Amino acid sequence: MITTGCTNLFQGQFQAEHDTTTVATISDFSRDSVEITDVSVVAEEEVEVAVEEIDVATSEEIEAINDSAEIESVISHSFMPSAVGVPLTVESLVGQVNGRPIFANAVLEPISDQLAAASKKMSRSQFAEEVRNALYQEHESMGSTLYSGRLYELVITDLLLSEASSRLTEEQSYGIFSLINRLRDDLASAQGGSQTLARVNLELEAGVSVEEFLEFQREKLLIDALYREKIWPKVNVSWRDIQREFEQISLNDFSSEDANDVSEERLQAILLGLRSGLGLGSIPEAKGQVSIGMIRISKTDEVQLQEVVDAFASGHSFGEVAAQLELSDGGLWQTFEMGNKGVHDIDVSDLMKEKLMGATVGEVIESFELGSSVVWLSILDIQKPISIYNRPVQIAVRNQLQWIAFNREKARFIESLWGEGSIEEVQTMSERVANIAVRRFVQ
Repeated sequence: MITTGCTNLFQGQFQAEHDTTTVATISDFSRDSVEITDVSVVAEEEVEVAVEEIDVATSEEIEAINDSAEIESVISHSFMPSAVGVPLTVESLVGQVNGRPIFANAVLEPISDQLAAASKKMSRSQFAEEVRNALYQEHESMGSTLYSGRLYELVITDLLLSEASSRLTEEQSYGIFSLINRLRDDLASAQGGSQTLARVNLELEAGVSVEEFLEFQREKLLIDALYREKIWPKVNVSWRDIQREFEQISLNDFSSEDANDVSEERLQAILLGLRSGLGLGSIPEAKGQVSIGMIRISKTDEVQLQEVVDAFASGHSFGEVAAQLELSDGGLWQTFEMGNKGVHDIDVSDLMKEKLMGATVGEVIESFELGSSVVWLSILDIQKPISIYNRPVQIAVRNQLQWIAFNREKARFIESLWGEGSIEEVQTMSERVANIAVRRFVQ
């Protein structure tokens, strides 16, 4: 249960307590070496748990073991190393949340198959880095730091569930109980009223039991209720916030006339970038761009030079002349990102800017000498910055800003429960779990 003085429960916020290490090897389980030894008992007032400990069988259980097959069944474990003589970490305390211990198995066992497969394809260092990234990550998105990862979510869920449970009234507890029972009946009704069939189908399709599924739904209801009470009321995205995001790509006034004059391919690229957490200023397809074509002929090549002059004099387009010269991409020279001054704010020489000034798309700019060559320029295409009045993009920007604001408020709320240093402790826990994963899976 979370209280206003919760930080005093673990003295320094999230301090993981450790004891000595006990390493089990395969030889420890041979018939000749099996014997009962004294196991030290941890005092009740202490919260210390051995960092690595093994369950010791009772004398009656040991006497019941008659052959090596039975011994193997006693020590079988999903994390058992494949090579003989490899030390085995059976369990490890990596930290505490709200006074409750977090063990490595709770984090690693559900994904043990994926880890085992990954360990065979990677070096030791690559595998360790992969596990760390899976356990804990932080990245910047639209000016805010977001946290994710399996261990982070496990810790957050545990903390939020504890807080949500402590706030439940008797009426709310009964309401959730009724909802879960109704969901249980609905699952059975979907299978013709058979709870057994519902259980079998759920296990086949989702890989979880009915009780695990219902417990997940219960936890979701509790956390969602906490979000609605403590976080969502503080989340607010204004029109000005949306404008600031679009100002990353242009300070000019947007026009609604060509807001939807956007290809489907470009639109999907922008939406994908936003869903990935990028701001508009980091998505090339959202920015203004200008594509410039160039035909460059050496002064010494008088024949070809005259051919180009004659072709343009005859009214041929830039693209047609580029095709006659077999230039790739229709004579495309380069595509530049446009600033707030449009074509005249691209990263080219002053001479180029002077020649491009006032030119329109498709127009062939009068030839000029550039070093030992004669050059013709043409603006092949102008991509305007995406307009704030493009409804799909505007909605996507608003949703992304809302998600960022939600996570920012969520982080503040969690920090109020944990106290300072909580994120650093999760990082430390991730490092411990990653080290254990390397010992278990890289052999």
